[in-house]
Amino acid sequence: MSKVSKYYAALRSKIMDEVSMILNDEEKKASLRDPHSKRVPRPCGLTIHTGIGCTMGCSYCYIGDMGFPTNSIKPYPLSGVQLVYALLNNKYFLPGERGTLIAIGSVTEPFHPVVLGKTLEYIWAVKKYLGNYIQFSTKAYISMNTALKVAAIDPGISPLITLVSINYSRELERNAPRPEIRLESIRNLREAGLKPVLFLRPIIPGITDKEYVEIIDKAAEYGAVGVVAGGLRVTPRIISNLKEAGADIRGIERRLRIPLEKMREGVQYNIDVADIKKNIAAYTRRKGLKYFPLACMANIYSHGESCWRMVSMGITDTAKPLYKPEKDVVEELLREIGCHGGFKGFSNGFIRISIRSKCDKVLAGEVIKYWFRACPVFTGS
Repeated sequence: MSKVSKYYAALRSKIMDEVSMILNDEEKKASLRDPHSKRVPRPCGLTIHTGIGCTMGCSYCYIGDMGFPTNSIKPYPLSGVQLVYALLNNKYFLPGERGTLIAIGSVTEPFHPVVLGKTLEYIWAVKKYLGNYIQFSTKAYISMNTALKVAAIDPGISPLITLVSINYSRELERNAPRPEIRLESIRNLREAGLKPVLFLRPIIPGITDKEYVEIIDKAAEYGAVGVVAGGLRVTPRIISNLKEAGADIRGIERRLRIPLEKMREGVQYNIDVADIKKNIAAYTRRKGLKYFPLACMANIYSHGESCWRMVSMGITDTAKPLYKPEKDVVEELLREIGCHGGFKGFSNGFIRISIRSKCDKVLAGEVIKYWFRACPVFTGS
């Protein structure tokens, strides 16, 4: 067994022994039945749900198409320790500071009063038992009291504060706090010692591209340290909601890869906003803020580290060293996972790997990505 595999196995076993003593058999069974024990990570990390549903009523929201309620919210049923147990039983989850990044807030509002207690409990449990780096995204108002609580539990946590529009927020996000309230959240989080980042997501052509200068200026004034710009995914229902909210969707329609009438219900289609992202990135840097092309980079930065892609972009405010990918180590890890392949090179934060057999590329990619802090690119079968 390689030193990398030994590291993760030993840490997983140690934490499993600790939490197993706390839970009874029924609690363990509930954890093993839960989707967190099986969920495949996304590029930003493994999504953690602290609640079920959302009541913000955002026109661009996709959770309704995923089967989650859009008119109610309730805390997630697992306890914090049960969540840890579920994650440890997920074969794709890697524990520890060199492990899987965690993202909170993908299908719910984690700082809604109904689920705030659960969110704090999950942050506490992950920090205490696992040590993985956590990021949350929110539109809620975070008071100074809550900001201080979060910072006390996890001083390195990465806050993303979502702002899409100032002029049309009432129409697009009918139940969400007003933009000026979210700006206060940025100020409170910064004063609590955290590194809040403006989350310009989703970019809505015809709206966000006309307002990003004003939004970034305001976020900088209130203490944001950087910007993450995210894309837009639409379904027929989302496009209908945007039209109903009064949005001019012609810019979206022009960027659709297939005609609107051929879109399938419930299927999410990516809208290409690369040109808008490029402009946002340029303006962010002119303002003296950090621009993070990916949310995971903001998470890593908040914890005082960089990944190799960040290094290639000049985002290197860190004293922690990176492991340079070595051919022998990469190929040994691949063999342990059952992937027969070869190391083909490393540049600009990407490890190129040729695979000559069927294998679990997700697992291989997760181990390589988090150990080396580099993005694997697989070719072959």
